[in-house]
Amino acid sequence: MAEIGVRIQEKGQVTIPHQIRNKLNLKKGDLVVFVETDSGVMVRPAAVIATDDRLAEVKSIVHSIRERFKEYTNDEIESLVNDAIREVREKRA
Repeated sequence: MAEIGVRIQEKGQVTIPHQIRNKLNLKKGDLVVFVETDSGVMVRPAAVIATDDRLAEVKSIVHSIRERFKEYTNDEIESLVNDAIREVREKRA
């Protein structure tokens, strides 16, 4: 792979070269993730999940929790749901 140099702008901004944007299918408004590795920094497209998909996943988890823990209070269930949401976010990051 060829190296392509770019200049860092005043606010730390860089332009992703056209060839790389095309290869990664990046469009205006897309999100990218910077990942620090032993050999440098990797830039990759961010995994974006539609809100409806995330809501459906959370609802499924809530239903599962309510079925398994019928004897728990609403506060206890809410705590478990918050833990589940945190887990989903960590998997997606």
